[in-house]
This record gives sequence, C-alpha cells and structure tokens, in this order.
Amino acid sequence: MFFDVHTHKKNQIGVSIIQHYNTICTNYFSFGFHPNQSEKFNLDSTIPDLLLHPNCFAVGEIGLDKTISIPMEIQQLAFEQQIRWSEELELPVILHCVRAWNEVARIHNQLQPKQPWIFHGFRKTSLLAAVLNHGLFVSIGTAVLWDEKLQETVASIPLESLFLETDTDEINQIDAVYACVSKLKSIPLPELERQLFENFKKTFRKWEIG
Repeated sequence: MFFDVHTHKKNQIGVSIIQHYNTICTNYFSFGFHPNQSEKFNLDSTIPDLLLHPNCFAVGEIGLDKTISIPMEIQQLAFEQQIRWSEELELPVILHCVRAWNEVARIHNQLQPKQPWIFHGFRKTSLLAAVLNHGLFVSIGTAVLWDEKLQETVASIPLESLFLETDTDEINQIDAVYACVSKLKSIPLPELERQLFENFKKTFRKWEIG
C-alpha cells in the first residue's frame, strides 16, 4: 500500500494525508497555519476545532520561510504555539522549512518536542545529516523523479526515517515516487512499502487497520 504523507489532492491509490486549511475533509487530513498565514494567527486562540477532528492526523504544514515578507519573529510565534498544540494533542508535525533550518533547529532544541516531525518536500541535501541528527523524518516528493542531486542523496536516507509525498503535484504520482525510490535504494518495491507502512503506523498514531 502507498502512503502519501502530504498532498493537496486525494490520491486514487493508497492512503493520503490531505492538506486542509479551513474545511473538514472526509479523508485523513492535516491542518495548520502556514508561515504565510502567520500575521493572521491569534496567539491567544484555543486549539482549532479542525485539529480536534478524528480525521485530523497531523499539525501542518507549519514552520518558517525566509522567502516571504512576514517577519521571522511573527512566524516563530505562530510556529511555536502550534508545536505546543501538537504536543498537547499528540499529533505529528508536517514541517515547512525554507532557508530557515538554523531557526527551526534552535526551536526544536528549546522546546524538545516528543511528537514526530516530518520535514516535508525535502530537497536541501546538504542538511540531511543535521535533520536526521535532530530525529526528524524526511519526506521526499516528486522532485526525486528529475532532481539528480536529490536522487544521489536518497541512498543515504535510512528507511526508518523516510516518507514519500506528492504535495501540490497535479498528477498525484505517488506510485511513481515509490517506484523511483525503490530503484534508487536498490530494494524491492514491496519491501519499501512495508517499511513506510511501519513508519506511518508509528508516526500517525490515529491510524487504525480495518
């Protein structure tokens, strides 16, 4: 079975965690305030109802982004509050991190979260060792189908720290991503599916079989 840990469009195969911002989804979904929503984030607000919904499997995508105009201080306040929600609700974090790893790492060290974090859309290959040293999962998207540098790095990602996703890809090529990573890591596709299923069950504790 294929598991797509971060997508904006339901896959027709496997299990998807769909990104939602303001509506309840009948499928499994994640919810959070993206860095570009930080200025609208109310630090005094209670936990949003969407995070309390039984189909909400993660808090995200949340994080920091230095390519947008919102000041880093505002982004950090929103990020840290949502990390606290993640801890209280025992939900994993889908992490958005763009040119801000040092800040993310500092916050991770300060707050010492117990819930798993998934660095989604990972392509910054030079950060792999640091991200893994912090105990984060790495989620690879459709860029692996064409990004040669990312392809070279995939072999260095432990299976126990790996997830796959399609993010905003319109075609939802989760099966192609699985096939590509299987080839790059020189392991049979069923073995890759089995390990990522174990990762999924361990991380998304709301998952129930049957």
